[in-house]
Amino acid sequence: MRYDKHNKKIKALNEEFDRLRTENLQLYSESISVKEILNSTLHETRKFSAQLLKFVERLSRETADQPQLNQTALSAFYTAGMISSRLAYTDIELNPRALESQTPVRSGIYKKFDKAKRILAEEARDHGVNIRLDGESRAEIDALPVFELLPFVIIDNGIKYSPRSQEIRIIFEMSAGRQIVTVSSVGPSVAPEELPKLFDKGFRGANTLAMPGDGLGLFLAKRVCEYHGVQVHAETGIDKRYQLNGIDYSDFRIVLEF
Repeated sequence: MRYDKHNKKIKALNEEFDRLRTENLQLYSESISVKEILNSTLHETRKFSAQLLKFVERLSRETADQPQLNQTALSAFYTAGMISSRLAYTDIELNPRALESQTPVRSGIYKKFDKAKRILAEEARDHGVNIRLDGESRAEIDALPVFELLPFVIIDNGIKYSPRSQEIRIIFEMSAGRQIVTVSSVGPSVAPEELPKLFDKGFRGANTLAMPGDGLGLFLAKRVCEYHGVQVHAETGIDKRYQLNGIDYSDFRIVLEF
């Protein structure tokens, strides 16, 4: 009797194993198909991005004597370039070894932040927020294509969470031979225990849960910093500045050390 019971148990386990193996093979096949579709989509998007860059570059040249239209053309040109940077990051996410095929270019840190400021100028105006660069910097970095995302997502994060009539200051300082860039703004208060988690994927502070966002901006910034050997951390003011719609606001800073 025990022998029959034991055989039935083994048979049931074998059947379960066969079922799981079949499901695993199906999932593997589906993942290959999805990856092929994604790679094809990325390839086509790169082509469209390159065409867009070509068109808006030509438009910016041909509107040099029309300041307002030229500024719009330049904004479109810079934004099209951000598409390429985001695609480069996606390549790395799909295949970490893609880092080996990306060629770094010597780039000025100040210029990268100034470029991000220009891209986000219209969004900042819509939110009633002013962006200001303080100080000067001639420091350069060997920047991969994904580096463009770093200043963009940090400034964009500041705009998103800043109340109207506030200012985002990007401060450039040298300390012990290192370039320090501090992005200072006013945002929803962050509890001390939340600070270390701000760079975790999908994490959002308690005071931002009712606001739009997906908790990916600072996670993305941290990853780009890791690719370039840049140290990054967040700081928050101890005292709250004021309360708006039931949410406490205080000083908030992202500090980068090159």
